[in-house]
Amino acid sequence: MRVVLGMMCLLVAAAASAQSTKMADVAREVTLENGMRLVMVQRPGQPNIAAGWVAHVGSANESPGITGISHLFEHMMFKGSPRIGTRDAALDAQLQDQLDELRSEMFDLERGYRDQVRLGQGKAITDPALQTETMAELQARFEELVKSQRENMIKDEFDQIYTEAGASGMNAFTNRDMTVYFIRVPRNKLELWFWMESERLAQPVFREFYSERDVVFEERRLRTDSTPTGAQDEVFESLLWRGHPYGWPVIGWPSDIAAITREQAEAYYDLYYAPANITLAIVGDFDEAQAIEWAESYFGRIPPGRDNPPDVITLAMPQLGNLVYRAEVDAPPSATVTWRTTAFTGESDGALQVLSSVLSGKTGRLYKRLVLEDQIATNVGAGADSGKYDGSFSVFAQGKQGVSPDLLQAVLLEEVAKVVADGITDYELEKVKNQLAADKYRRLEDPFFLLIQLLYYDGLRDWRTMDTSYEEVEVVTAEQVQAAAADYLLPELAASKLYTRKASSEPEDPELAAFDAGTQAQIKGMLGQMQGRSAEELGQGLAQLEQMRSQVPAEAQPAIDYMIKRVTAMLEEAK
Repeated sequence: MRVVLGMMCLLVAAAASAQSTKMADVAREVTLENGMRLVMVQRPGQPNIAAGWVAHVGSANESPGITGISHLFEHMMFKGSPRIGTRDAALDAQLQDQLDELRSEMFDLERGYRDQVRLGQGKAITDPALQTETMAELQARFEELVKSQRENMIKDEFDQIYTEAGASGMNAFTNRDMTVYFIRVPRNKLELWFWMESERLAQPVFREFYSERDVVFEERRLRTDSTPTGAQDEVFESLLWRGHPYGWPVIGWPSDIAAITREQAEAYYDLYYAPANITLAIVGDFDEAQAIEWAESYFGRIPPGRDNPPDVITLAMPQLGNLVYRAEVDAPPSATVTWRTTAFTGESDGALQVLSSVLSGKTGRLYKRLVLEDQIATNVGAGADSGKYDGSFSVFAQGKQGVSPDLLQAVLLEEVAKVVADGITDYELEKVKNQLAADKYRRLEDPFFLLIQLLYYDGLRDWRTMDTSYEEVEVVTAEQVQAAAADYLLPELAASKLYTRKASSEPEDPELAAFDAGTQAQIKGMLGQMQGRSAEELGQGLAQLEQMRSQVPAEAQPAIDYMIKRVTAMLEEAK
């Protein structure tokens, strides 16, 4: 087997020899006069260009009171500019000023509501018992202004312009360390991309700012509150990262999202969306000299920022003992054990990345032990999650029905202890490195995937770490993996998340009980997201399920049929 793996590595190396797998050899970076950087990678013959940019700001750059503001910007950046997305820019600006004034009055009232909540006179500032007639009047005026603003808008014009030009895949994501925007454009529409992206950066309007926060609340409900373990996972993360900005969710705390003002948003934008804090990237078939000229012409018009973004200063407090968080959830029993480790490119980062590969997958140690040998789990995994400002390492197991999460935790810790005591084998190390060699070549095949990697690595440190992080792993030894495990993965410093299935207060549905535990959890999660939806939304969801039924494998169709039945019943009740 080792000979076969070695031959695979040689074949991959031979295939890659015609084209360097090092980004430093194939990418070119230029810096504009205002400090913005442009990274270019040529892919001759490609009909489309993958293009995007990363703002070096994420939830770690926030502070209590404005958590979630980085993610909110991800929404706001698709609203256009004074020239895109509105029929009358002057009226739009006037309405926005009126909304700001009105929202300031409402905020003064909410200040009193917060005091009442702190005194136990209400559960939230939206509690109906706290609302006054004055607030009701302000809210009614506010909704009228929002209606007027929307009537003046050209909805989704930013997306429409791109779509009509043949572009696709426009999207964005925000995490703890960065915010990334990306799209595919036909290669003869590259200038359009330069104009569109520079337009929304040069002249942000924050249109629908206050109503857009309602969209974020809905996103939070779907991703956190309505999922089987979302709320509990959020609690665990806040305990794990005590004293560190990774401790609050990327989407933000609900009370902060509701209180962020447009004035705060503008100040945050000016600081973190300044040219020197942004890196552009394009991958495809284009003329580099022309691309640089367009970059200077369009993005160069944005003035440099007045101030440099402040450092992220707060370090996580030391974990002084074993942390165990227990909760009952509407999902199969599970155990996750996490240790705080090192930030991206830290001294042991490469060794921990290797260890996560050794433990993961169907040929990994965890699957062999918990799924095949002990037969107590249905799903297992490990991950080294190194961020810009800190990192963690986790092992996970989802148990079979009736299996105690304490048993899962004990076996996970046993497998980690074996690495600490005995290390990993040369065969395991060689297998990981062979996979790495193949990954280095595959990352060059898809220009869009390559773009996302360039932006992601630049958001963490610098796009060149695409090379250095691979190179660090390539030279990792088995002794270094064992040493890293011994340094970080100590049982007395573990943080464990143990979930037990919640006992249902409702009579068991025999049709649902016929599915395995994992499928039941997925069905309940999807149906939970449909609860409380309008008839129109339920109808759309039903249509999507019916379309999905023809696309999934035959073995998955019974689960789709069950959800169709349940959503149909919800729809009848909602009419």
